[in-house]
Amino acid sequence: MLKEKAKSFAESLGIKGFGASEGWLSNFKNRHSITFKKICGESASVDSTVCNEWTDKLKELLNGYEPKDIFNTDETGLSYKCLPDRTLTFRNEKWHGGKHSKERITVLLACNMDGSQKLNPLVIGKSAKPRCFKGIKSLPTIYRSNKKSWITTELFNEWLISVDSDMKKENRKILLFLDNCSVHNNPPQLDNVKLIFFPPSTTSGLQPLDQGIIHNFKTIYRREIVSIVLDSIENGETANLTVLTAILTIHKIWKNVSPLFTTASESVDSS
Repeated sequence: MLKEKAKSFAESLGIKGFGASEGWLSNFKNRHSITFKKICGESASVDSTVCNEWTDKLKELLNGYEPKDIFNTDETGLSYKCLPDRTLTFRNEKWHGGKHSKERITVLLACNMDGSQKLNPLVIGKSAKPRCFKGIKSLPTIYRSNKKSWITTELFNEWLISVDSDMKKENRKILLFLDNCSVHNNPPQLDNVKLIFFPPSTTSGLQPLDQGIIHNFKTIYRREIVSIVLDSIENGETANLTVLTAILTIHKIWKNVSPLFTTASESVDSS
């Protein structure tokens, strides 16, 4: 659209030989700080007034809790075989690719406000006993299954009860911030975990995990998968990316991720 409009202006101004090339377009966008963004998504529906009113109440909500005892949790879908869909090639070389894998799992992540604690991820796949689990006695993350690999009320409540039990053993009372999706709306009786729900349609603006933590997690995950594939190629092997591969990679990433990326305090304050 920009190129066509530019050519229209050039014609009306009597400028000859102007072709509105890709180079011209790139320089034009750089000069005027124009970027390409999607116009849909959760952030477009966020009501800033509601967010501001809610954050005004935060001090009251957080009263009596230390940053280490204030948590946020969220689920995200993960295409666990997510290989790049682009490659570098010579201009005259033909390149044929296959179908992009759409196999997915759901990962539930949770961390506290000062980044000092990351709870063990919950991974949800389609199969209760994937063949790749054969001979595996224990997994580094929690694994559950659902026919669509989605989080369900039953699975989420099971996770909540487990967290509540762990906090009871540690003699801790914690706050857990979460969105108000239907899966979260029928929680069990909890003694040591107090749930605080974000207002409807505001999680992309208020939820700390949505302020870059999940994005960074997925970026590092993809880099690790590419590294696994490259190692296999160099060894003359074919990479076998399974649910077990995903679980081991998720555990490695979440365990070693820097507190800089899991600190929720700045996200809450900036929201």
